[in-house]
Amino acid sequence: MKDEGRSANASVALFEDGHPSSFTPHPLSLRTIGIIGHENPALVRATLSRVLSKLSSTFPGAKLVLSEKMASFERPAGSDVASSLLALAKASDVVISIGGDGTMLLAARAIARGNPDARLIGVNAGKLGFLSEHPPEEIELLFDELASGSLVGEERLMLTASLRNDSGEPMLVKQDNLDPTRAGAVSKELSLDALNEVVIDTYGSTRMLALEVYVGDGQQALPTMLLGVIRADGIMVATPTGSTGYAVSAGGPIVEPSSPVMLITPIAPHSLNVRPVIVPEGATVRIRARHEETREVLVVADGQEQIVVSTPAEIIVRASPRRLHLLRRNERSFFDLLRTKLFWSADSRDARR
Repeated sequence: MKDEGRSANASVALFEDGHPSSFTPHPLSLRTIGIIGHENPALVRATLSRVLSKLSSTFPGAKLVLSEKMASFERPAGSDVASSLLALAKASDVVISIGGDGTMLLAARAIARGNPDARLIGVNAGKLGFLSEHPPEEIELLFDELASGSLVGEERLMLTASLRNDSGEPMLVKQDNLDPTRAGAVSKELSLDALNEVVIDTYGSTRMLALEVYVGDGQQALPTMLLGVIRADGIMVATPTGSTGYAVSAGGPIVEPSSPVMLITPIAPHSLNVRPVIVPEGATVRIRARHEETREVLVVADGQEQIVVSTPAEIIVRASPRRLHLLRRNERSFFDLLRTKLFWSADSRDARR
């Protein structure tokens, strides 16, 4: 229900860090709401209008900050336009993502890089909407529950990856959806943030990679415990949140999002004996790409940031100290989403009854 006793400054009950899967309730003044969305106007324009109308009426004292693309579709009087997605995240107490799961991943990376304390809410205007789970018809209820502080808070594990090569050659930023101006830049030191997964893939060749995979307990700067040498098209380290993304397509297990683990999933391994492995979230994973199989590899975060690295190269992946703070309605569970979005356990025999 809508909170009739709210003050004009739109004070909202949000949450502090607590259990890895949830927040402990704690009042927080909501001063700025950031809004990003998919760039296709056909997908988001109607939903954006509905979101802006509801936010303006429910939070009259809050400042709305829009991405440049959203502002080009519609800009309410008194709202601001952020110069970049990072600037939007830095300015916002809560970020609203309008689009599909790709837009949610983009927002999550902006928050991780710019303002880890910001909360993220997804409104689905895309196709699947597994992360961005709230459909447009729930917009009114969603923001009423944001105002009353009754949304569920979840913490999601994120990954950080550091990259280096033996030669010391600069690495090339091929793509960064979060900051397109970085494309073409080179650097000898680079790191990536990801909510779903970090992928090491082939680049400029159809040859398999030879990958040495080491796992450590998180205390070692360079893990030395050899998991194995894998010949495959690539490999990924995924979070539980990412287990329903690329990882599940590569044959990985589905993992409940609050589980304190990381997934190591080979991509098309040339062996019947290589299977995904689950390690504790406190582990460090070191992946070494050998030079004899390929001269370069492509390291990708959430499908959105791509780095070209010459081999021999090492990619070290560990749990990020920054967690994503996700706000969602308590109307459906993760397992409900599995059944309704990914059709888990669906049986064609049931449809014939």
